[in-house]
Amino acid sequence: MDYNRDEIRKQYKDLFEYSLDLIYAIDFDGNFLDANDLTLITFGYEYKDFLKCSLADFLEEKDLKRAYRVSKELMKTGKQSKVDEYKLRTSNGEYIYVDFYAIPLKKDGKIYGLLGIGKNITERKKAEQNLLESEEKFKTIYKEGPIPVYIWRFIDGEFILIDYNNAAANFTENSVSNHLGYKATEIHKVRKDILNDLYQCFSQKTHIHRQMKYEFKSIDKKKFLSVNYSYVSPDIVLVHTEDITERLEAIEKLKDSEIKYRKMINNLDVGFYQVTLDGIMLNHNPAHNKILEYDINESLIGKKVTDFWQYPKLREAYVKDIMHNGFAKNYICQSLTKDGKKVVVQLNSHLIRDKEGNPIGIEGTFIDITEKFELEKKLKESERKFRILYENTPYSIALINSNGIIVDCNPTLEKMIGYDKTELIEKDFTKLPIITEKSMPIIIEAFQKFVKGVEVHRIDLQIKHKNGTLLWANLQASIIKIKNKTFIQAILTDIRARKEAESLIETELEKLKELDNLRKNLISRVSHELKTPLVSICGGSELLLDVYKNQFKKEPLEILELIEKGGKRLRFLVDNLIDISRVEYGKLKLKKENNNLSVVIKDVINELMYLIKDRKLNIHVSLPDNLVLSFDKIRLEQVIMNLLSNAIKNTPPSGNISIDLKTANNSAELSIKDTGIGLTKKEMDLLFTRFGKLERSGEGFEYIDIQGTGLGLYITKEIIDLHNGEIRAESPGRNKGSNFIVKLPLN
Repeated sequence: MDYNRDEIRKQYKDLFEYSLDLIYAIDFDGNFLDANDLTLITFGYEYKDFLKCSLADFLEEKDLKRAYRVSKELMKTGKQSKVDEYKLRTSNGEYIYVDFYAIPLKKDGKIYGLLGIGKNITERKKAEQNLLESEEKFKTIYKEGPIPVYIWRFIDGEFILIDYNNAAANFTENSVSNHLGYKATEIHKVRKDILNDLYQCFSQKTHIHRQMKYEFKSIDKKKFLSVNYSYVSPDIVLVHTEDITERLEAIEKLKDSEIKYRKMINNLDVGFYQVTLDGIMLNHNPAHNKILEYDINESLIGKKVTDFWQYPKLREAYVKDIMHNGFAKNYICQSLTKDGKKVVVQLNSHLIRDKEGNPIGIEGTFIDITEKFELEKKLKESERKFRILYENTPYSIALINSNGIIVDCNPTLEKMIGYDKTELIEKDFTKLPIITEKSMPIIIEAFQKFVKGVEVHRIDLQIKHKNGTLLWANLQASIIKIKNKTFIQAILTDIRARKEAESLIETELEKLKELDNLRKNLISRVSHELKTPLVSICGGSELLLDVYKNQFKKEPLEILELIEKGGKRLRFLVDNLIDISRVEYGKLKLKKENNNLSVVIKDVINELMYLIKDRKLNIHVSLPDNLVLSFDKIRLEQVIMNLLSNAIKNTPPSGNISIDLKTANNSAELSIKDTGIGLTKKEMDLLFTRFGKLERSGEGFEYIDIQGTGLGLYITKEIIDLHNGEIRAESPGRNKGSNFIVKLPLN
């Protein structure tokens, strides 16, 4: 039976023209007879193309069979079908979901087709799918979320813990599992505030947020928590507890950091500022005011920064540069002080951005470079003068690049080596016949070091004049930069006169060495030659005084005593000279044996006791009974004798001398301290030197025994050094006494 389009559209005018549903007509074979515009738009067809389609073009096999069953049922009953959901394919291959129902199309009481009416539920289906996925996600988020969650159910007037997530288990080290099913009044019986929050949240069906300190007794920990109570209908309270202990600590640290930052900014020697993009001052430090000569306590917040610029319009280019690059480095700005004085500052600035990365201001630092700026202006004049000096200096100068190519030289160099500038420029200096074969390796090595930045000292070398003459020159080189290029500046000085002088000096030094050896030999020979007659003189005078003293009258006896005394002094001097000779020739040898150092010191004190008593000195001795170590007894007696006799000679009557021996740090330490004349810094520098006799006389020094050669302390130090020991002198100054300290190793 033919489909009468006009008749059907007239009969169902409202559906076809005004309905927001999909309207179509099909026969019982599934072929489309008609459709409204919404149907055509939804499926993406033109009207004529749509009429060529059937249900098989839109439905998958399963839904197609279901549609045919509905058609047969409707044809059989003649009644409207129930609403059913179908998945249909559009012209571009995408699928949509539609709720369809159908009514019979009749003519002369006979059913010949169906009028389908459908609602596009694709968005609803997507929402339902999203809801399902959301529920799954919620379950996952709840269980696997990072924040501990506890679920309380209100049952018979009590809150019961019915569930918790994995984060809660981890947070409580699984101790929460022991409380599952327990009442809140049992778990939090001492925390009325928590119970009150649970009841308030439930009764008022509201959300509550708290920060609290909580003690987890089961794991013995105290933490700060951020707690959120949320009501879930009909009988649930969700409790989210986030550990904010570290956050609160971080906040405190941040506060401290902000304070430190502010102090740091205020203590900067450079000016600091923060301004809006349009140039309104937001913040600054005292150094900012100091540079621009404002009172350091004066607030400039709210002022226009263009007030500080000599040429305010230039700020526009400055801001444009920062907006483009994000920063401005070493920007030179000509500024004004409070009183209008012109200064030049150097800015280093960057953009301030908000959380979204949008620029909201500028901050930076600046320094006063007025002097530097003026210096740079003078630099060009200086460079001009330098060129004049370079051309007229008496020094020969060559400029060499990193490849060894000569790029410039001055007239003095041309004159020195006899080559014209044109013969040198753009030539490899190693290929020129200027440097001798012997000097070439030295020059190449020095050049390679210079290129690597290694410092090289002055070098003496021979170079060859163009006429073949050899001449000595001193090379001094340095790294310089010209227009960001690195060069080696080689300065050559004619040192022929110096070399001649050095040769003469070497000859004279050889002669001096010969004289010194002659001196040493003379001292050694004279000392040994004097030794023999001195033995006779000293021995004879001692014998006469010991055996025949009573037979001499007073005057001959005094002469004899003078002879004995002079002989002893001369013998002491000769012995010292012999010791010095041994030291110089390395022949002063030790005979070490284990000895009691305390006994040796006592023997020396007893030997000099007559002098101590004669000068009415007080002596204080602190020695251990037994301190045995390995040393040359005779030589160490000599050391102690020298030090103690010096103390006696330099201490005024009724003065004090202290002798102390102790062990410390694996050493024996002997101290001989007096209250005598003391030592100045200049005198201490002379101690322990050969013939380093201290000349001290005058008013107040009458008690000092000024006899001596200045050899005693020199020999003393050599003996101590041979024992691998140390000796040093200490003194607060003139008339404040002195202290000589000897250290000898115990092993």
